[in-house]
Amino acid sequence: MRTLTFSHGASARLILATQDERIILVAMKIIAVGLLAVGAACSPNTSGNTTAKCRPLEPAVALSPNGWDGTVFTIVMENKSQGDIVGNVGAPYINQLANDNAIALGYHDSFVHPSEANYIWMVSGENFGVLDDDDPISHHLDSTSHLADQLEMSGLTWHAYQESMGDPCGLKSHGRYAAKHNPFVFFNDVNGWDGTQFQPSQRCIANVVDYSQLDKDLENGTVPKYAFITPNLDNDMHDGSIAQGDAWLAHEIPKILASEAYQSGGVLFLLWDEGGGYPATDDPPFIAISPNVKKGMKSTADFDTSSYLKTVEAITGVGALPCDPANAGNVGMMQELFALPMTAQAI
Repeated sequence: MRTLTFSHGASARLILATQDERIILVAMKIIAVGLLAVGAACSPNTSGNTTAKCRPLEPAVALSPNGWDGTVFTIVMENKSQGDIVGNVGAPYINQLANDNAIALGYHDSFVHPSEANYIWMVSGENFGVLDDDDPISHHLDSTSHLADQLEMSGLTWHAYQESMGDPCGLKSHGRYAAKHNPFVFFNDVNGWDGTQFQPSQRCIANVVDYSQLDKDLENGTVPKYAFITPNLDNDMHDGSIAQGDAWLAHEIPKILASEAYQSGGVLFLLWDEGGGYPATDDPPFIAISPNVKKGMKSTADFDTSSYLKTVEAITGVGALPCDPANAGNVGMMQELFALPMTAQAI
């Protein structure tokens, strides 16, 4: 009798007394190798993982380019590839938006997964090594150069509108609210982490609010310069269907498009965090909606999440990608989606 250890770490004690048992041993080895191959094939692409050091910010006045005086709205949906959405009769409203505005067919995520890493990238230009979907208690990001910092230091306003969050500054997932889809609560200068516990700041309470606040802000004309919107797990297509997400957007987006914040040189970016499937692919849909867009534009340019962020920074007039200083000059803005020029003002 002897102990045999397979490559995946499991061990089995076998008495190799008969030919049948030898056959069984070979079969078990084949199964072990097969399981390893399947595990490798199911690993998502995380080749973009980065922990770059952010460039410190300096106070400056933001100067938005001419014609971009409105709000930059962003709505993030979940886990669908372009082929799941574009041309899908189950998503008529989304496809109408794409046909009437501009769609970036060459867009891809920044090769980090799962969702949380992509959301953090959307507001900072990197994922700080985060490659899971844990709540903020597991990740304490010390950066003070993310988008909220940029906006505030330049005298601009921002809100994260989170559906089903309830009380402001939601640091724990609950019900249909997922903190992993709320990137700003991962930064210590927002969530108030003091090294041992959270001390939620007034900054977080005032800016990370329930989605219901958006209706009030639209009605009162108090929408900030930058609005990051996350539907709940049912309406963002994470758990709900494509048809359900399309219906939610058809009900909510017209309110935004009717607002002065949008019509006076605003823009709405409708994007998905990552592609569909398991492991997740890297080809999520990306639609730009704006009075300044090139109507019917179907771009095949190679854009990614950093391109989106740099475009937001250009429209709001803040500096480009302070958390990716080495590559900031190489990342292209999504200018070809728009008829009106964008020029970022350095800080």
